[in-house]
Amino acid sequence: MRLLHRYLAKEILLPFAAGLLFLTQILLATQLLAQADVLFGSGVSLVDVGAVVLYLLPYFLGYVLPIAFLLGAVLGVGRLAEDREVVALGAAGFSPAFLVPVPLAIGVAVAGLGLWLSLDVVPRSLDAARLRLNEIVKRNVMNDVRPGTFYDQIPGYTLYAERVHGGRWGNVLISDRSDPAAPVLALARAGGLEPVGAGEEMRLVLDDGEVHREQVDADEYVLATFRRADVVLGLGTALSDRNAVSRTGRDDLAGLQARVAEARAKGDAAAARRAEGSLHRRIASPLAVIPFALLAVPLGASRRAGRAFGVGATFLVVVAHYLLLRSGEVMAQRGVLPAPLALQLPTLVLSAIALALIALQVRRGTGAVR
Repeated sequence: MRLLHRYLAKEILLPFAAGLLFLTQILLATQLLAQADVLFGSGVSLVDVGAVVLYLLPYFLGYVLPIAFLLGAVLGVGRLAEDREVVALGAAGFSPAFLVPVPLAIGVAVAGLGLWLSLDVVPRSLDAARLRLNEIVKRNVMNDVRPGTFYDQIPGYTLYAERVHGGRWGNVLISDRSDPAAPVLALARAGGLEPVGAGEEMRLVLDDGEVHREQVDADEYVLATFRRADVVLGLGTALSDRNAVSRTGRDDLAGLQARVAEARAKGDAAAARRAEGSLHRRIASPLAVIPFALLAVPLGASRRAGRAFGVGATFLVVVAHYLLLRSGEVMAQRGVLPAPLALQLPTLVLSAIALALIALQVRRGTGAVR
């Protein structure tokens, strides 16, 4: 019996690993292409690209683990059915339910891995990816200033340099419109941009120049000279628009629980439900592996269905799970159902369907897989 279980586990793990690798590569390639203007900019090295890929890997693994597992389990069981090995097991007195513990045991392990990734690893890796991409964007901004060209990608500022060499500028003009009521024009013999910390700020450094400021409402004009001037600029949308990771939720378990408690303390029930829904969605997504494991035998153990049916059934089950998850999320946000129950609807509904199909298969015996 143990030999048969190990044999089935091997048949499941091989297509599972192949599907995991294939789907992860697709998602990573899509993300790299979406961020091509940042990751392939003038201030980027291969080490930067490799680090970003490494940081994003846990995030994408959390998405593809349930799908790859379902595909691998269905194809693994389906391979046994196509070769009539499931029929042979039935002739030896084993019901189709004999196959269920193997994908279920693997599924529990994969679900545990998914929960660890979702609640612990992914928030930290996304935060590291955000910081690395912030650095890359800043370096790109520093290198994007071209001699004899106006640069206006920093909100509220326009930069012009007659000469650019090694990140330093010569004969610089800066137009500061961050305060429309008091526009500022700065002229300097030399200058440049320097990164500041890990946030959205950069430091503008100017040497040997003068500042012209006009107070529109008061009809005043101010002129001042300087030997050295430092101004901290907030890149704002210039950074967030380029850094897609900055718009991705990255709160860890403690952060989400704190958001729920803070919203409840303020009496903001809607915000509390949204935060609680986000928390339980992170739990619900990895737990999708459990009903997928139960569905593997009913979907894969029919020789007549073939592998094409297994792939198609995998797609339909994933779509059904997504629709149920979205419905549960909406019900949780509207307060129709508690978030722990609403976000577990896909697991409960698909598990009930899987158990019903297994019971039907057991009742029909070997005739279900001929």
